[in-house]
Amino acid sequence: MLIRPRRIRTGKPALAALAAAAPWVEGWLRRLPLRTSLLVLALTGFSVTGRGAELRVVLEAAPVTLDPLLAADASGVRISHQLLCETLLTLGESLSIEPGLAQRWERLTPTRYRFHLRPGVSFASGASLDARDAVVTLERVLDPATGSPYGAPLREKVSALRLVSVGGRTPLAFEVELKRPYASILSDLVLPVLSRESPRAGAPEAGRAPGERRPSDCSGPYRLASRTPVEIVLERSDTYHGPQPPLDRIVFKVVQDENTRLLKFYKGDVDLGINVLPLDKLDLFAKRPLTDRYRVVEGAGLSFEYLGFNLEDPLLADRRVRQAIAHAINVADLMRYRQRGHAVRAVSLLPPGSAEAWPGAPPAYDPALAERMLDEAGHPRSFGKRFSLVYKTSTERAALARARIVQGDLRRVGIAVDIRTYEWATFFDDIQKGNFQLYALRWIGVSDPAFLAEVLLSDRLPPQGRNRGRYRNPAMDALLRAALVEADGAKRRELYRQADKLAQEDLPYLPLWHNNTVAIVSKRFSGFRLHPSGGFQALPLMQVAPDGPGRPGLAIKP
Repeated sequence: MLIRPRRIRTGKPALAALAAAAPWVEGWLRRLPLRTSLLVLALTGFSVTGRGAELRVVLEAAPVTLDPLLAADASGVRISHQLLCETLLTLGESLSIEPGLAQRWERLTPTRYRFHLRPGVSFASGASLDARDAVVTLERVLDPATGSPYGAPLREKVSALRLVSVGGRTPLAFEVELKRPYASILSDLVLPVLSRESPRAGAPEAGRAPGERRPSDCSGPYRLASRTPVEIVLERSDTYHGPQPPLDRIVFKVVQDENTRLLKFYKGDVDLGINVLPLDKLDLFAKRPLTDRYRVVEGAGLSFEYLGFNLEDPLLADRRVRQAIAHAINVADLMRYRQRGHAVRAVSLLPPGSAEAWPGAPPAYDPALAERMLDEAGHPRSFGKRFSLVYKTSTERAALARARIVQGDLRRVGIAVDIRTYEWATFFDDIQKGNFQLYALRWIGVSDPAFLAEVLLSDRLPPQGRNRGRYRNPAMDALLRAALVEADGAKRRELYRQADKLAQEDLPYLPLWHNNTVAIVSKRFSGFRLHPSGGFQALPLMQVAPDGPGRPGLAIKP
């Protein structure tokens, strides 16, 4: 039983004496049994750096699922892929593909890759990882019955998986055979590896209801301890093969209301939040008391905000209507009001500076042009109104504020907008099913131009893919399929540029902006590094800072 330090209101004299004796106390405690040492520390109010400590992370919404093969929302991916599981390959801070569970790989031929796994890796269950686990995981992803959003690109590219065994030993290598050369195959393999004994994806998930299946067996630094609708608790995995994380637990607190999230920072109830507060609130962290407790870490990010259209809707299937909507929305003002200088205007779905992005310009704010385009599209005003659209959004305050600004802009050109708000899970489910006309969301971690195929190919509709707008264009399909198999770098780049040019003209999505990644980190902790994706890669490295301020309400002064 681990005794955690708690606030002791009657321990001040003892604490003062213990503090005065600090030069020899540590050695004395080391000679005591562990439980006795922890009890002494608890009764006197001392805390132990690392051991017994927990990190409290605030989330905007609960993950839709923690099943690593099904997770597609930001929180679900970050927790399941980066903390509970490990991926075969990883995306480094420089956005290059780096080793993960595969410590090295070889391109044997243009269509054949061999991956060598790290030895000595164990799953949370204690079972040893080998190449059979990697192959079974990939087979499950490839199986359409799994319903994995990562399956479609692999099914298009992979023709065979095979184990490589040397001298009859447990295989630690396997090969991936491709149908044709694909430059993006390594990016596609930034995927979690599960124990082959894990329950198949799609079964009821642990923590949701009594009697549900056990969670997936993974090899990450933490394991799932408990889950409720408002809290997810991870505990350090004793079977983790890497350096043991300094923190015993990571507690994710789901707080959907923005004002309540800010209040929790004021109360010191949370230690970390990444992109969880309205940007107009960041200035508060330059003032006391927040500046005493937290630091703000900001950098260029891979988060892309967009307005989505349902192209199966008769109104929005008309490109002229989508272009008119784009000219009617004052994105520059929206950015000034909502982003406060923490974002860059988006022209393309690809990040700024991408060599594959077409150097176009965003649609100019021009309500008069929008009115003319709507007239030409056969939607004249009748008693001031042309037609109505339903705009679906989550209950998040920033998302609702953005929806209202868009509503006002479209009203000026005769389009009535009915805003409907939903809890996150319901909202996201509607988007996946195509049950919407307009919505706004963000893509996370856009780095490889092959992402265009995921969101624009006509056969990548959810749940098998991420073409949420149901966009279908044979010319786009031809460009993207050619780019996916083109081995020549210059030719591949030009194909993607042409695909991006077509996307800017067709507007299946209206690009809004590329967000900076902003983290608010308690000064009680050290070791945090901001990843461009805004992910949780650094959490296993964080520890209590020896000279950091105490947790509000817990410190006892002698």
